[in-house]
Amino acid sequence: MTKSETSYDEPFKRGHKKKKRKFLRIFLIVLFVLIILLGAVGGKVYFDLKSAINKAYVSPPTEMTSVSLKNKEAFTTAVLGISEIKGKEVLVSADMATTNPRLQQTTVINISTSALLPNHQSLGTLYNSGGAAAVIKEMEELLQVKTNKFVKIDFDEIGKLVEAIGGLSLQNARAFNAQGYNFPQGTISLKNSTEVKAYLTLLNESDSKKLFARQQELVMATMTKLKNPQVIIGHFSQILAAFPQVFRMSFSFGNFKALVVNYHGATRISKINIHSDKVEGQSGVATISQANLDLAKIQFQESLK
Repeated sequence: MTKSETSYDEPFKRGHKKKKRKFLRIFLIVLFVLIILLGAVGGKVYFDLKSAINKAYVSPPTEMTSVSLKNKEAFTTAVLGISEIKGKEVLVSADMATTNPRLQQTTVINISTSALLPNHQSLGTLYNSGGAAAVIKEMEELLQVKTNKFVKIDFDEIGKLVEAIGGLSLQNARAFNAQGYNFPQGTISLKNSTEVKAYLTLLNESDSKKLFARQQELVMATMTKLKNPQVIIGHFSQILAAFPQVFRMSFSFGNFKALVVNYHGATRISKINIHSDKVEGQSGVATISQANLDLAKIQFQESLK
């Protein structure tokens, strides 16, 4: 799938409202359901689940601070979303999450990848020069926390997850053709990863906002379907096959077993938003003030206590 860099840059510069960060919730929904199923299943399904988690495992890009899941310690997870644009891997989302069994919740804070931070650089620029390690280090400094776990989400592979759950229906705002597929206005059905890639094609330079809207509509439709336990159970094998293609993480299978025992109640998701401001006289440019960052930081640190 060929995209222009504007397909991500322009929409991401317009702030981060609640509706704009749904993909992490897909991961959390799948993760929590797998945790619950791990505590309930046995035999072949158990070993299939173990295999999928082992395939999804990767060493973190930088040194992580150790945490004891067996002792029910609250922990942090850096979650980076990436996409390939013009043959280059680009950072399109950056979240830090805390999971706290005492509070029975997972708290997520998103930091814009394109907004200028108090040091006058963006996380996207940091990723281009220093990769995931540089971004995680910057997030740690901004929030004054240590990172315990790492998750990487490949936005370009979401079509495999859509295919795994048996396809889905969504609302298409404008009729268009792409890669041999016709997408009429109104309700459409996407059944496989090839159709999804075509649906997420950047049609031209002026299509970036519409592409972003299509991405969000697709993510929300996927999340809605994944909330149905019958979908998870009915497509269990297919989801397990797609999981390591979409998500890579530093959670081992042993970590998953500890999560089953100690963190199964922390499924309530709380969101902290960092307000960004438009830069006067510079179209599409946003900045995050130190004051707004400090307010979010205090809330986030409280979620670890």
